[in-house]
Order: sequence, then structure tokens, then C-alpha cells
Amino acid sequence: MTIKIDNTEIENFFINELKSDVKKFSEFILMNLERYKQQNEFNIIPLDPEKNSYTLKFDNIEEIDESANPFKEIDDVATYARKLRENSWR
Repeated sequence: MTIKIDNTEIENFFINELKSDVKKFSEFILMNLERYKQQNEFNIIPLDPEKNSYTLKFDNIEEIDESANPFKEIDDVATYARKLRENSWR
């Protein structure tokens, strides 16, 4: 294994503390990488769907016509999509 160290502080640490032992140096790096990884991980706690969701309730459910098409005015899908993208950036 060849290690090129351009930083004199790291080089002195390697020579003085680890006695130029490559195995100790690699273990030191792995240990610190693991510590760095643990400190910088996201702490994501999964949400319980039963506690964090709700049922949509419509007051006028009888008035809803399922055959209604909210996009019936759209003739050209590509033009409509382009306008949506343009308006979303403004």
C-alpha cells in the first residue's frame, strides 16, 4: 500500500502516533469514518400511518359526478404541460 500525504500535520501524526504502521493507520481511518458516518446520518423515524393520516370527508358527496372530467378544456396535452412548467417557475 502506498500512501501519499501532502499535509505535514497528518504526516507527523502518522509517523509519531501510529509509528508509521499502515495497518494501524487504516484502522484509525476506518474507525473515524464510522464515527463520522454515525454523526452525519439522518435520524429518520418511520411514521405510523394510523396516527399520521386522516380520512377525507366531503360535505357535498352527493353532488360529485364521477363522470366529470376536470381536464375537458385541454386540447393539446404538450402545450398544457409546457404552460404548467412555465408557471411553476414564476
